Amino acid sequence: MRESGSLFGWLITAGFVLTLLNYPVKLVYRKLVAGLPRESKFRGTYMKVQRFIVSNHRFFAFFTGLTLLAHLVIQLIYRWPSRTGLAAGLLMVINLAVGAYGHYFKKKKRSAWLYIHRALAVLLIAAIVAHIVTGGR
Repeated sequence: MRESGSLFGWLITAGFVLTLLNYPVKLVYRKLVAGLPRESKFRGTYMKVQRFIVSNHRFFAFFTGLTLLAHLVIQLIYRWPSRTGLAAGLLMVINLAVGAYGHYFKKKKRSAWLYIHRALAVLLIAAIVAHIVTGGR
């Protein structure tokens, strides 16, 4: 069962990476792709990838949250509670809640929630790295 915990940990990482792509994909579009001609094959392909990433951002986050829950249950039953893992998991849950708040209550209005959401993502990266580096302890 230890392998299952590790598998779910890496699934969380994959889901989180897909979730994080939302910002860089938009940034690359604004800085590089928007200036290309509309007929450009690269621009058309990039727009399809961007549309997929941006429109599925909340679903990637939901997947990450579900795999986090499965990972937590497996780790608690078959291994031990990890301080770094609990810290990373708590940050992820808070970030999911802030993102849901922004999506369902604030809609398109930019306000402090978006900056908090992005700052939590940066902190979460650091927490996940610390969790991996310490061997999940």
